[in-house]
Amino acid sequence: MATPLGPVDRHDDDEEQEVDIDLDLLDEELRREALGQATTVKLDGKVIHILHAGDWSSSAMSAATQGQWEVWAREVIEDDTEYQTWLDADLRNYQMEAVFAECARQARLNMGKSRRPSGSRHRSRRR
Repeated sequence: MATPLGPVDRHDDDEEQEVDIDLDLLDEELRREALGQATTVKLDGKVIHILHAGDWSSSAMSAATQGQWEVWAREVIEDDTEYQTWLDADLRNYQMEAVFAECARQARLNMGKSRRPSGSRHRSRRR
């Protein structure tokens, strides 16, 4: 009588396994191509770099929708000195709206061409 085969662990050699796309290697290049550059804001004579809106984490999005600006800023401003400049500025609502409007504008610019709408099911249905 044959002995039943046990499960095969195919992940023992992950380091040597050939893969189709190596995100560990390509992530930064893919991010630049898909998202573009950070949004830059001049504030108190210093330039602040805000991550492209397409690169915001879900924590950043949640903080923004709840008006938790300091939490949002910590998520999207990677440089500690720039983050401190942002905090020290204590921006007003109209200023925050201008920043968000620019982030949104740049996000739309980098989304690529939208596909043309396909025909309606009603028009393509045979009669």
